[in-house]
Amino acid sequence: MQLTVQEALEIYPLSEAKLVAGAAGTSRRMKSVNVMDAPDIADWVKSGELLFTTGFLLRDSHEDATKLLKKLHERGCAGLGVKLGRFWDSIPEAVMAEADRLNFPLLELPFQFTFSDQMNALFRAEYERSTKALQSVVSRQKELMQFALRKNAEASIFAGLSEILDCRIAVVGSRGHILYTNGEWEQEQGWMKGWPWKSAYARVKWDAGSCHRVPIRQLEEDFGFLLVFTESSISFKAEEGLFQQAAEVLAYYMNQTDQVHMSPTSQDEMKAVMMQYLNGRITASELAEYLESRRMSVCEGPYQCVLTTLEPEVFASHTLLKQLYHELQYNPLMKLNPARHFLVDTGILSIFSSVSGQDEGDKLARFLTNRFSDVIATQHTRGEPGPRFWISKQKTEQQGLQSAYQECVETRKLALRFAMKDTALQFDTLEFAYVFQHVPTEIMANYCSKLLEPLVREDPNELLMHTLEAFVEHDGLINEAAKQLYVHRNTVTYRMEKISALLQMDFKKTNDLLKLKMVFTFRKFLKQQKAH
Repeated sequence: MQLTVQEALEIYPLSEAKLVAGAAGTSRRMKSVNVMDAPDIADWVKSGELLFTTGFLLRDSHEDATKLLKKLHERGCAGLGVKLGRFWDSIPEAVMAEADRLNFPLLELPFQFTFSDQMNALFRAEYERSTKALQSVVSRQKELMQFALRKNAEASIFAGLSEILDCRIAVVGSRGHILYTNGEWEQEQGWMKGWPWKSAYARVKWDAGSCHRVPIRQLEEDFGFLLVFTESSISFKAEEGLFQQAAEVLAYYMNQTDQVHMSPTSQDEMKAVMMQYLNGRITASELAEYLESRRMSVCEGPYQCVLTTLEPEVFASHTLLKQLYHELQYNPLMKLNPARHFLVDTGILSIFSSVSGQDEGDKLARFLTNRFSDVIATQHTRGEPGPRFWISKQKTEQQGLQSAYQECVETRKLALRFAMKDTALQFDTLEFAYVFQHVPTEIMANYCSKLLEPLVREDPNELLMHTLEAFVEHDGLINEAAKQLYVHRNTVTYRMEKISALLQMDFKKTNDLLKLKMVFTFRKFLKQQKAH
C-alpha cells in the first residue's frame, strides 16, 4: 500500500472519520493497516502502519496514552484511528495536544462501520490505483517500443521520449552538462549534487517526489544520465523498468554517428570512406556518390572545418574524445552553429555551416573555447591532454572539403612545431608559415638580419622587439598589443613611433606590415630549428 493519510481520508467509509489532531502530518505515507490489540503494540508496529483501536488499552490512563502516542511516532507509525463509544466517549485533550505537538494524525473513526469495512475499502483503492498505474506503464512501454522501432530518428530524440514518459526529465551528458530539459527550469539548483555519480540506477528525494537517475550506457560506453522527476516519493518496479528502457533507447540513438539511423557497421563504413577521401584515395565525386546512395550530405552552402584533437596524442584519453564528440553531437547549444561531426583517425572532424555566409573562424574559436573551458581547465590542472581546435578557411563547395581538412592538419602541425599554446588556431593565422616553411634557412636568416639590424643594434634588451612582435601578431591593433604586454596603449604608441623611425617604415602601409609578418614568421622557423 502506498497511500498518504490524506488520500486515505478521501476513501469511503474512512472519509466519514474525523481528523481531530496532527493535521500537519497527513502527508505521512501508509504502507499497511493494522488493529491495535496488544499491550506492547509499540514494540511490534512497523514503519508506515496506520493503527485502528477501540481504545481498550488506553481507557485507564491518559498519561499512558500520550506515552504510547510518542512511541508510535518514534517507530514511524502513519497514524492512529480510535473508534469511540465503547471505551472512550471522546479523545482526551492531553492526547490530542500530544498528537498536535508530534504532527501525528489522530482520527475519530465512524462508529457505524467495522474495522474490516474500512480496511477492505483502503485495500481496494490501493489495488485500483496500482492497476491503473501499471496499465499506464504498460501503455508507455508500448509507445516506447514503437518509438524505438521507427526507421527514422525523431527530429528530437529527447523531446520524443519526454512526451512518452509524460514526466519532467533532463538528460545530463557524460561531462555533467545539461543536454536537454523539457521545461523552463534549466537553471534549477540541486540536480548535480554528488557529481560525478556512480554508473548505476538510483532514486533520490526531490522536493515532494523523486528523481530517478538512470545511466545511459551501451556496452562499455557511457553517454551520461537520464533524470526522471516524479511527483511521488515512492515507485514500483514496473515504472523503474520503464525509465531504464527509455535510457536504453537514448543510448541506442546517441551511439549513432549522426541523427540519422546508422548501424555500427554503417558507422565504420562511413568513417572508412571519409578517411579515404580526406587522404586522397577517392575523389570528391565518388564521395558524393556514396553519400547520395545513403541520402546524406556533408555540407550545403559555405562552411568551415574544425579538427578537434587531444594533445599530446600519445597520452590522449579515447574516453574523453568520445565525450567531446557526444557533446558536439547533442548539446542544444551546438545547434546555434549547424554542423555535422565525424570521428576520424586524427580526432573529430566538424563541418560547421557558415550562417552569415562570411568567414566565422574567430566566432568558432571563441565558441568552442568557451564551450569546453571546464574541460580545458580540468585537464590542465591534472597535467593531462586537453582539447585543441584547428580551424580551416571558409569553403563554398563540397569539393573543397579535402582542402579544408588539410588546412586543419597543417595548422596543427605548424602549431606543434612552433610550440604554440593556443587552444584554438585558424589556418589564416599560420598561412605565412605554411607558405614559407620550405624557404632555405640561410635566406630566412639574411632577410631577418637585413630588415631588423637597426632595431637589434639599438635595442639590446629586446624591449622594442617584443613590442613590435605583439603589434604584428595582433595585425597592427595597438590596444590588443598593449593588453598582451600589460602596458598602457600610449606606451605602445610611443614605442612604435621609435621603431618606425629606426626601421624607416610606415606601419600604416600594407607592404611594410607584410614584410614584418614575413620576418617574424622566419624568426619562428629559425628559433624552432635552433631548438632541435
